[in-house]
Amino acid sequence: MRAIDIFANIAGQTLEDGHIQKYGAILLRSGVKGLAKVHPAVVWVDAGVAVIEAAGAYFHYCAATEITEQLRQYNQMLETTLAHELRIGALDLKALCKERKGRQARIERALAANRGQLQLTQKKIRKQLDVLRHMHGLLQEQRLQSGNFQALIGLQVCLDSCVDATLSLLLNLDGEPR
Repeated sequence: MRAIDIFANIAGQTLEDGHIQKYGAILLRSGVKGLAKVHPAVVWVDAGVAVIEAAGAYFHYCAATEITEQLRQYNQMLETTLAHELRIGALDLKALCKERKGRQARIERALAANRGQLQLTQKKIRKQLDVLRHMHGLLQEQRLQSGNFQALIGLQVCLDSCVDATLSLLLNLDGEPR
């Protein structure tokens, strides 16, 4: 892309222009009297070439300004799109953070409830085990006092299976394998 300086110094451009230097050199060499010796057709042809070159430079300038304007519009569109996408991204990020906090709070509540239930369940099982031990002690006393061992043996078998199930449940809650 060609950058055109709109506020350029005209005097500086005049000294740098090759055509002005060429004609200035002719004027200095020939002087005013020397121009009379130059053929008028050459002057007209050179002037025509200069006009064509000036028109070409102007058309290049117009094309460059049009390209610059199109690039500015495209840049503005990209900036607008980027700003819009950044806003959407920020909103999505806020929503994700809010969702994460909600999920984390639900998980913490569930863990706290599970911990509480696990502790209550363990307490109930331990209490049941104490009751079963007490029943075992009572059954032993009854066996010593009574002579009917058949009914007491059936009760002892039921009590032992209940104690085994309770101990198995208690071990399973602690995370140990069965």
